[in-house]
Amino acid sequence: MQKSAITRFTLLLSLLLSFSAIGATHAQFNFAGKQFPQAETLKGARLSILYGYTHNVSGIDVPLLSLSQVDNFYGVQFSPFLGIGHIRQHFRGVALNLANWHEGDDQGVNIGLLNVTHSLKGANLGLVNISTEQSSVDLGLVNYSAKTYFQLGLVNATQNLQGLQIGLVNYAANGALPVLPIINFNKNF
Repeated sequence: MQKSAITRFTLLLSLLLSFSAIGATHAQFNFAGKQFPQAETLKGARLSILYGYTHNVSGIDVPLLSLSQVDNFYGVQFSPFLGIGHIRQHFRGVALNLANWHEGDDQGVNIGLLNVTHSLKGANLGLVNISTEQSSVDLGLVNYSAKTYFQLGLVNATQNLQGLQIGLVNYAANGALPVLPIINFNKNF
């Protein structure tokens, strides 16, 4: 059984490397910080184990038991097993990981136990969602965003509410009242 898994892994790695030998890098394997093949830009598929970094990725990224670090990402990032997605600048797409840590601007959907974003036009779905600048929609147990349009959770907090909060405890510095149970809204709503 173990021999079969090793054989499949070897075949997958060979396939990834053969695609990249064609010219443009369409596939990449990252293991513990090493790239196979080395490339700053990838348009296709990337698999990383333990740690992987690539400057630009367009396509699909699969971190397995890994921190996947990308500067600019466009596509789908999906971790079937304990992966963390770290996007340093631009993200456009869908991220489904244990945790999503996006420092730049996002457009899309982040699904994870923990989502930490900077500026998000889209939705965070997780147990804990934190946006340091703004978010459009946060759905989770605990949600915090400096500026937000909609939050649904047990505890919601923001400095600048542009729309509606629904939850057990809702804090909005500019809300109808700063703290309200069940529902809070912008006092100018």
